[in-house]
Amino acid sequence: MIMNTARAIHRHVRAFSLLLAIGSVFSAVALAVSAYPWQAPHSSAQGFSGTWKAVFQEKTIIVLRLQSEDEHPSGTIQLAGFQLDLEGDGSIMTVTDGQLDKPINLKNIKRDGSTLSFDFVDSDGDTDKFQMELSDNGSAKLQWVGLPTGLKAQPIAIARESAPSPKAN
Repeated sequence: MIMNTARAIHRHVRAFSLLLAIGSVFSAVALAVSAYPWQAPHSSAQGFSGTWKAVFQEKTIIVLRLQSEDEHPSGTIQLAGFQLDLEGDGSIMTVTDGQLDKPINLKNIKRDGSTLSFDFVDSDGDTDKFQMELSDNGSAKLQWVGLPTGLKAQPIAIARESAPSPKAN
């Protein structure tokens, strides 16, 4: 009788030890998976690649095309005519010309985490500077920076229209 009880206890201890070992392995795997950077594209220029569009009153006012080759982003921007309330709250007031300009090459493109800054010379000959900040849901905000003192512009929401196609090997 004592022998049977000792065997039963020994079996329960082995089963408990096995369950504890399996639980430890499962916990370690779960911890490792939760620490994996699922937002990896945000840490590279590849997260910015694709065609981005801003729409106001059902009209496309900005098309931003970004490519990333070997961590060196490049791209173009197309603008329609729209008016910002620069002396007020900085919001878009109206679309003055729904026709997009021809693509303008971006210059001085710099990535810092989830922010991409760039500038370009617009059709009037002015150098415009912008920052694009990615959000977690696949959209971004485009902020006009370097405005003269007293003028402000609200960020313009842009959405990825298409992602880059994978390169053929």
